[in-house]
Amino acid sequence: MKVQILLATYNSEKYLWELLDSLVAQSYKNWELLVHDDGSDDRTIPILKEFERKHDRSVKIYNSKNQLGPKQSFEYLLKNSSADYLMFCDHDDVWLPHKIEESLACIQKREQEKPNKPALVFSDLVVADEQLNTINPSFWNYSKVNPNNVYNCYKLLINNPAPGCTFILNKKVKELVLPFPAQARMHDWWIVLKVAESGVIDYLKRPGLLYRQHQKNKVGAEDIKTDYLLSRIANLSLTMKRNRESFEMMKCLSRDYSLIKLFYYKLRISFSKLL
Repeated sequence: MKVQILLATYNSEKYLWELLDSLVAQSYKNWELLVHDDGSDDRTIPILKEFERKHDRSVKIYNSKNQLGPKQSFEYLLKNSSADYLMFCDHDDVWLPHKIEESLACIQKREQEKPNKPALVFSDLVVADEQLNTINPSFWNYSKVNPNNVYNCYKLLINNPAPGCTFILNKKVKELVLPFPAQARMHDWWIVLKVAESGVIDYLKRPGLLYRQHQKNKVGAEDIKTDYLLSRIANLSLTMKRNRESFEMMKCLSRDYSLIKLFYYKLRISFSKLL
């Protein structure tokens, strides 16, 4: 069963070889790499081509005339994918050797239980620093986020426990989530919300990768400390912006969702982080 790994790159030379080496080290070998490069002017493309020659791996590289950004890059890759199973990949992470094999086994088990459904499986992550030293062995514990949020779309709208780099999804998800609406905050958040609404979703407690944190992260792990609420008040404009974006994404999902319920869950989750 072929798996396609979807990778978005932009000036990714610094960490790219470490990621690619971790893909080669996977216990499951039947995978293909699809890359959308967003106009890199460093050695990203030569590294990908050298990797393809060195390991005799199929690497399909796509480019666009204009820079797309992460969300639209993954949308482009999803549209151009063809495998039964798809995984998203960030250029600065390192996959653990069991990631594909265990994710594939889990999603196929869910498909057997509920056939003909869009299905998605995600996992925990090891939060690591720039040199891949462990900051925290669990992203969920580090950010005080509950993986069971995926079974309540209100909680999921507020606190997403499923970064896209942990995903495996079946091809039925493509029909469900494409095209991404402008209101989608990020590709992974939109996808997991749609699957949570009408598909099958599960998670693995065992981390599947080292989630590298560095200054150029587009999205990263957030260390939830005792001053969490104070920091949100201090950054009130950012908090209001995020709430507004969540509300717009909620309306895009369905007008049956209640704004009052959304704020109710927002308060509950915010205060739970203080405990």
